[in-house]
Amino acid sequence: MAEERRHLTRLRNKELLHDYRRALREAYNSNIIINRRELVRQVLLNGRPHYYVNFDHAYNVIMHINAKSEVAKKTQLKQAMWREIYQKVKAEQEKCPSLSLSAALSRVLATERASRYYISENYAYKYLYHVCRESRQTGNGN
Repeated sequence: MAEERRHLTRLRNKELLHDYRRALREAYNSNIIINRRELVRQVLLNGRPHYYVNFDHAYNVIMHINAKSEVAKKTQLKQAMWREIYQKVKAEQEKCPSLSLSAALSRVLATERASRYYISENYAYKYLYHVCRESRQTGNGN
């Protein structure tokens, strides 16, 4: 499970980097003065990434929300992400009442996009700074 989690994190970070580079290109092309922290904030808020979560873990979280009507996660960002997934699962089941919870969850994870990146601004900024710095040092561009 830990290896899968690392893999999902790498995929999410790759998507974040792609979105950041696209936003950076758009800012440069429009001659906007670039504040990198603000650019990272905008990517986090306006990005529409996939949900990079393990199905079994997601199923357990959704079952917990069903049973206790609460999201037992430490950060507000993760709580918001799980509430969003839960709402989408419930919407799928309302559209098709015969759909099981696991089928609805599968559909959401496979086809839906998150409304934003559910990671902290500090994490994103440090990650992007590190990757872009490393890229410049190796000559692979920004």
